[in-house]
Amino acid sequence: MSSPTTPTPPPPPPFPPAHALAPEEPSGPGLSEPARLINTFFAPRKTFTDLKRNPSWWVPWAISAVLCVIYAIVVVPRIDIQRFLQAQIDRSPSAQRRMEQLPPEQRQQVMTMQAKGTKVTFYAFGAVILVGGLIFAAVLMAVFNFLLGSEVPFGRSMAIVFYSFFPLNLATILLMISVLVSADPNTIDLTNPMPTNPAFFMDPTGNKFLYGIARNLDIFRLWAVALLGLGFSAASSNRKPSVSTGITTMFVVFALLTLITAVWGSM
Repeated sequence: MSSPTTPTPPPPPPFPPAHALAPEEPSGPGLSEPARLINTFFAPRKTFTDLKRNPSWWVPWAISAVLCVIYAIVVVPRIDIQRFLQAQIDRSPSAQRRMEQLPPEQRQQVMTMQAKGTKVTFYAFGAVILVGGLIFAAVLMAVFNFLLGSEVPFGRSMAIVFYSFFPLNLATILLMISVLVSADPNTIDLTNPMPTNPAFFMDPTGNKFLYGIARNLDIFRLWAVALLGLGFSAASSNRKPSVSTGITTMFVVFALLTLITAVWGSM
């Protein structure tokens, strides 16, 4: 008589169930928009982590756009736009050659048209920020998703970009104050107005390559780059890359862009 056999339990599944692999997304009410903006300065990781719950980006962009309009209202009436444009031409030998080839009357017409276009750009710079943010968000999403295995959708990438750039509004506010208190605002170099980078202390008509490198080593720009790296780390659904990898990646991207713009400016 054979002894009864103990039934063999079924083997465990080779992979954990799908719900066990899915990263946990934040739940609950999360941060309010004012809290997000404040935390961007003092606790940015909280802001970027909250973007996984609600990847809204329009508030920081809208505030920046309104601030750009206020900046234009303050600055444009107080500066000589044609003098500003002439200063940019004097820094560019190629622009000088193009202007010198024109007859005096046509040269004045070109300056008048450029002055009108510059004024429009001042007032509509919020739209420029929006388009630039869209492009930048797409590029960075590709870098982090395809090269580093992040899981950041496009809307969340846009939110990371606009929240990371939000502290740059401090520079805009400081420049407005400088223009308001200056006895002659035309003496302020609006393209590099504050001593927040080494280029402020350099001759812009000197070595243009070194000037372009030094100008990009700006405190506010470096701050935004660090926030972008932190943002793509904290807002990734699969928690890739790490904070150090995200920040390092952003500084590599920033170094490449700095080199490209410096070479272009020297040409």
